Amino acid sequence: MRMADLDRSMWSDTQFGVMVIYEDNLDVNIRPAIVADAIAIIDLHFTAVHQSASSFYPAEVLNTWSTQPDETRYDHIRRALEKGEELFVVAEDASGVIGFGSIVPLLQELRAVYVHPRAGRRGVGSAILRCLEQLALDRGVLQLQMDASINAEAFYRRAGYEILERGVHRLRSGREMACLKMKKSLTQEMTHPHSRPAV
Repeated sequence: MRMADLDRSMWSDTQFGVMVIYEDNLDVNIRPAIVADAIAIIDLHFTAVHQSASSFYPAEVLNTWSTQPDETRYDHIRRALEKGEELFVVAEDASGVIGFGSIVPLLQELRAVYVHPRAGRRGVGSAILRCLEQLALDRGVLQLQMDASINAEAFYRRAGYEILERGVHRLRSGREMACLKMKKSLTQEMTHPHSRPAV
């Protein structure tokens, strides 16, 4: 069944947690993140940043961008998941969580798309991004903007994002990192991944 054939109310805030999206060609499930995913999300973020971006940023930026996983970081994500203003999805295969992404609909912001390096080049990031874009559309968001890391430029450009300017992103620590200010106008004609209700 195509996601377009499903009642869009199933993607409302109250029902967001009951859908699983199936990317059949990837053998990967994409589903809403839950609080129990916090450890996997942070651990994956650390690995992805330090392996995938290491040739683009100096160590001091990487170490600030994604500090060593600990209970403080896990709790930060748990609180964000509980609050619900930032919507998270995770991609998983037989080995567990291999990617995640998030949007903040009220800010029209694409906040994150990360894939574990061992699952790279399989289309997982693109599948996560399509899911997040559909979630945005379902909430009346007609464009997404973001600060993209420079190592992700080609990925987002292939997905239709345009560069507004090259600038800096200020991390929570106050340190700045080079980034790309990007945006994309979303359309209702997007291709939907296969989906069915979670059991």
